[in-house]
Amino acid sequence: MQMDVAQLRALGARLITPELVVFPVRHHSPGCAWQLRRLIAQTPPSAVLVEGPRSFTPMVPLLASPEARMPLAVYAYAVHKAEGERAEQRRSAYYPFCDYSPELVALREAHQRGIQARFIDLDFSEQSLLESAGDDGEGESLLEERHYRRSEHLQRLAQQLGCRDHEELWEHLFEVPAASLSLEEHVARVAAYCQLARVDSSEQELQADGTLQREAEMAWHVREALAQRPEGAGPVVAVVGGFHAVILPDLLASPPPRPRISRSAISDENAALIRYSFERLDRLNGYSAGMTSPAWHQRLWDQMLRLDKLGTAGTPQARAAAALDALTDVALELRGKPAVPLPTPALAAAYEQTLRLAQLRQRPAPVRDDVMDAVRSCFIKGDADADGALVLAATHRVLCGTAMGTVPPGAHTPPLVNDVAWRLRRQRLKVDDSQPRRAALDLYRRPAHRMTSRLLHGLLMLNVPFGFRTAGPDFVNGIGLDKLQEHWEYSYSAATEAALVEASVYGPTLPLAVANRFVERLDRMQADGEAKSASAAAKMLTQGCVLGLHDHLPRVIALLADAVAGDATFESVAAAVANLAVLLESREPLEARGLDELPALLTAGYRRAVYLGHELPDKPADPAATVQSLSQLRELLVSEAGRDLDAALYWLMLEHLQARHAAPLIRGAAAGLRYSAGRLPEADLLTALDGHFRGAPEPHQAVAFLRGLLQTAREIAWQEPRLLEVVDELLQHWDQDAFIAALPELRLAFAGMTPKETDRIAQAVGGLHGADDIGPLVHRALDAKTVQRNLELSQALRAVLVEDGLGEWVGA
Repeated sequence: MQMDVAQLRALGARLITPELVVFPVRHHSPGCAWQLRRLIAQTPPSAVLVEGPRSFTPMVPLLASPEARMPLAVYAYAVHKAEGERAEQRRSAYYPFCDYSPELVALREAHQRGIQARFIDLDFSEQSLLESAGDDGEGESLLEERHYRRSEHLQRLAQQLGCRDHEELWEHLFEVPAASLSLEEHVARVAAYCQLARVDSSEQELQADGTLQREAEMAWHVREALAQRPEGAGPVVAVVGGFHAVILPDLLASPPPRPRISRSAISDENAALIRYSFERLDRLNGYSAGMTSPAWHQRLWDQMLRLDKLGTAGTPQARAAAALDALTDVALELRGKPAVPLPTPALAAAYEQTLRLAQLRQRPAPVRDDVMDAVRSCFIKGDADADGALVLAATHRVLCGTAMGTVPPGAHTPPLVNDVAWRLRRQRLKVDDSQPRRAALDLYRRPAHRMTSRLLHGLLMLNVPFGFRTAGPDFVNGIGLDKLQEHWEYSYSAATEAALVEASVYGPTLPLAVANRFVERLDRMQADGEAKSASAAAKMLTQGCVLGLHDHLPRVIALLADAVAGDATFESVAAAVANLAVLLESREPLEARGLDELPALLTAGYRRAVYLGHELPDKPADPAATVQSLSQLRELLVSEAGRDLDAALYWLMLEHLQARHAAPLIRGAAAGLRYSAGRLPEADLLTALDGHFRGAPEPHQAVAFLRGLLQTAREIAWQEPRLLEVVDELLQHWDQDAFIAALPELRLAFAGMTPKETDRIAQAVGGLHGADDIGPLVHRALDAKTVQRNLELSQALRAVLVEDGLGEWVGA
C-alpha cells in the first residue's frame, strides 16, 4: 500500500495515545533506546510489552539484574520429529541483548520502577514450525531485519541522501539527532521509515515467513494488556520492531484470531541465558539484525549517559568524543602487534577530517562511515592491499569490539556450561572474550597438557565449537605420529555456550557428558552393525584413550575382539591392526599402560589380516586402499609394536599375491614391497616388469603393475637406473594409440612423487636420450585433461593426413 507524506505522519500519530504507545524500534539502536528510556521516565507506563518469545518472560529479572553484564543472549532450540521420508530437523536461534538494545532498556527501566514487563511473541518452537527452512548449524536471529535490506524504497532514499546503504541512512536520520528530537517526531520518523520497508513486502511473503502470525500473536497480547490496564494508569508501552509496529493499530482495530499452533511435531525444546559477544553481534560478522559495529555504538551510549548527567546529552559532543576515542584506539592498535607507525599528526588529521566530513554531508555530528573514511584517508599511507588491509582490520576490531557478557547468578544456566567454563579456566584457556588464540600442548612430557587435550577433544565429541586441532599427532587416524605437540586454535563464543546448552542432556559435567556421548555412539554402532567393523571398533578404542575414558574401554576391547574375529574385509582388519600398534607405541600420551589385552589383540588382528590377504578378491572395491593396507602391515613389522609378530606369514602372503592375484596393481605393489625389503632380486623384478609390458593384453594393465610398484617402492625410480631403462625401452615398442590410451594411468603411476623426486626422474629420462635440458617440467596453464584431449586431437589429425596421402608432413 503506497502512502503520501500526510498519511505517513498520521501513522506515527496513531502509535501514541493516552492508553497505548506502540514504540517502533530498530534492534540494538542507541537512538531508539534513548527515546524509550526518556519516555518511561517521563510517563511511567502501566505495563511494558516487548517483542520476543513469551516463554522468555521468567528471564526478565535476570536480564534486568545489576549483576548481568552485557552482551548476553537467550539461546533457544527446537527439534522437529522425523516425519515420513523427512529426517529429524533441528532449529536454533539467539535473542541478543546489549546495553543499548531498546528491548533491554525497556525491561531494565520497568524492573527498576516495579512495572510489569513481559514478552509477547510466539515461542521459538512455534515460529520454527511456520518456516520450512532448516537450521544451517549457526543459529538464526530472533530479531531478523531482512526486510530493511531488501527494501527498494530505502535503497533509493539512501541514494538520494548520499548514503551508501540503509545502515548509514539509519544512522544519518535517527542516531545523530536522537537526543534532540521529541518523542512524537522520533516515532513519526521511525514509522515512516519502516512503512517504506513494509510496502516492498507482499502479503504472500509475510505469510510464508510467519510475520503475519507473529503480529497476530503480539496484537492479542496488547489487547489483553489494555483490558487489564487500571483506569487512570499510565499507558501500555509495546516495544516492537518498527516493521511490526506500523501494522499494529490496524490489527487492534480489526483483531485477527490468535494463532493456534500445535507443538505435537516438536520432540524437544529449551531456552537458556548465555554469554554473547560483540564480535558475534556485529552485522558484518554475519549477524543479520541490528546495528553494525557494536563497540562503536557502545561508546556512543556510554557518552550519552555521561553527558545526560551534565544536561548536555542532546549536543553533538557525545559523537565527537566517541569518534576521537575510536580513532585513538585504532592508532594504539596499529602501534601494537601490526607495528604500523602512525604519528600523532595523522591522528589529529583523521579527527579533523571526521568532523569536516560530517559537516560536508550535512550532519551535526559524525557517524561510523565518517570515521571509516577518515581512517582510509589519513591512516593508510602505503600499499592499499598491504598496509591498507592491516589498517582496516585494526579499525574493524576497534569498532566491533571483543567484549563478552556475564550471566548473573541464579540464571538457571545448565550446569554443563559452568562446569566447562571452570575447567577451561583451570587449564589456563581464555574464555572472557571472543579473541581467537592458540595453544601448544606437550603430550609426552606434561600431564597438565594431556588434561587440556582431553578437554578439547571432549568438546569436539560433543560438537561444541570451541577449538580445532591445527597440527600434531592424530592418534585415531594414525597421522602425524612423529609430532610431539598438539597445536590448537580456540575461541570462546556464544556458539560455544549454545552448543553446551544442547549438550547438557548428556550430563552436568564435561567428563560425564563426554562419557555418555561416547556410550551413545557405541550403542548406535552396535545397533547399526558398525561395531562389526574391526577398523571402526579400533578407532573407538583409540578415541576412548584420547578422551581419557579408560573406564569404558573394556567394553570397546570386547567389541574389537569380536570384530577382528568376524570381519572379512582385509582393509578393515589391517587398519585395526595399525590402530592397535599406535596404542601400543603411544601408551604415555594416551595413558594406555593398563590395557593388557593389546598385545594379544594385535597378534590376532595381524594373523587375521594375513589370512584375508591370501583371499583378496580379484577385483578389490578400492585397489588403492588395498595397497595402503599392505604397506601398513609392512610398517607394523618394522615398528616396535610388531617386533614379536611372525613376519614370515606376511612375506608368504606377498609372494602369493605377486604370483597369483588377478589385479596388476596388487601384483606390482606386492613386488615393490618384496623388492624394497631385499626379498625380490632386481633381475626378477625387471623380468616381471618386462612380462607385464610385453605380455599384458591392454597397455593400461601393464602400467597398473608399474603404478603398484612405485606406490610401495617409489625410491627405485631414481635409485635403480636399470628400471627406467627397461620402462623406456618397453614404451618404445608401443604405437601412438597404445601410448595415449595408457597415458592417464602412467601419469597416476608417478603422481605420488614429490617435485624434487620428479625432477630427478626427469633428468634421468633425459639422460637416456642424450638431453641435458628437457625444458620446463611444469606448465601451469595446462591441466592433465587438456593435455590428454590435445593428444587425442593430434592423433586424429595425423590419421586424416595419412589417409589423404600427406603422412610425410607428420613423419608418417
